[in-house]
Amino acid sequence: MDEKAITQPALNTPYPWSKTLVEALLPFATPQSYRKGIRLDLRQDDKPVCRLIISGSADVHRSSDNLLIVRAPSFTILGLGLNDVYIVTAEPCKIATLSLDEVHQHIQELGLWEVLAKHMVVVSSKLFSYSKQLSAPTAYEVICSQLVQLMHEPEPLRSKISVERFIRDRTHLSRSSIMKILADLKTGGYISIENGRLVAIHHLPQKY
Repeated sequence: MDEKAITQPALNTPYPWSKTLVEALLPFATPQSYRKGIRLDLRQDDKPVCRLIISGSADVHRSSDNLLIVRAPSFTILGLGLNDVYIVTAEPCKIATLSLDEVHQHIQELGLWEVLAKHMVVVSSKLFSYSKQLSAPTAYEVICSQLVQLMHEPEPLRSKISVERFIRDRTHLSRSSIMKILADLKTGGYISIENGRLVAIHHLPQKY
């Protein structure tokens, strides 16, 4: 197993450029309140749009197979260079919507092209990391990557979702294969799981 996979940065790691863009664009949009479980696409009236998450968080899914990619926290902007996805509110949220053309216009007027460029570098890096995780050669490596991602999630989320469900929502692995590997890791003392929830990662062996 590639040791870098164990120390990789989390996909949900916040970066300042997304927040800068959201705060700059917010005066031009009207936030709306959404309850948990609402799906929002990145197209509206057949035109590309950007979703600005002001408060709360939303799960980002691939449109092609509905796999959950990452949970986007508040002050995230979606729709810039990431189109084949949709979001589902993970909790009550306030989200503002602007057309992609409007976003580009405001970025031009506000002189934010450098900020946008830095934001897009981060997006590209996260997409590459995500692709690398899913294309890992073994189920064990995929699961290890997802365990690391789960440990980077806020404790309230980790306490509510089972580790098996977290992994299954984000991969094509079967429940049985996930449960077997998790059981072996727990028996070996490599991870701590209580009531199906991931408590700690002690050490992930490079080989299964």
